[in-house]
Amino acid sequence: MPYRTISRDLKLAAVRLYEREILPLDDILDIMAFSRRTFFRILRLWRTGVSYKKLKRIASERKEEARNAYIAHIAQYEPEEIGFLDETSKNEKTAARGYGRSKKGRRAVMRQRFVRGTRLSATALLTVDGILASTVVEGSMNREMYLDFLEHRVMPITSPYPGPLSVLIMDNARIHHGDEILEL
Repeated sequence: MPYRTISRDLKLAAVRLYEREILPLDDILDIMAFSRRTFFRILRLWRTGVSYKKLKRIASERKEEARNAYIAHIAQYEPEEIGFLDETSKNEKTAARGYGRSKKGRRAVMRQRFVRGTRLSATALLTVDGILASTVVEGSMNREMYLDFLEHRVMPITSPYPGPLSVLIMDNARIHHGDEILEL
């Protein structure tokens, strides 16, 4: 039975039977339907306290002090005063593996359909009341399109500080930089 999931209780029972010498190893393997290799991998992991896990990725640029300072700064605003602006995009490009296995001296090949499709970019203003303004463009959003969205869709529904929707928060995308955006 290759690649089956073995419960933690079953692994623990097998290790305890082995360590307390209640049953010989061959009997444990037969009863539990483990291979010798699987059993010793379980035993090694049990003794070291280390297991194979999916990695959690954390940006190496992340700075806890700067993050805590941002949280402290943003806490001064009421939720109704804040609006978040962000973009996303989608296309029908085929998501495929970049690597594969093959015999030495042979090229790794995978046959698949290639789909290019049209790229769509969406930008939206998210508030505590939901999405209040949005736009979708074909292709990538550029600074001129972003300025147009801000000027004609977002700014008419904002108010001076400290009123509702008076603080707009954007990420550090290149199209968010510039004097025109600061002026708006």
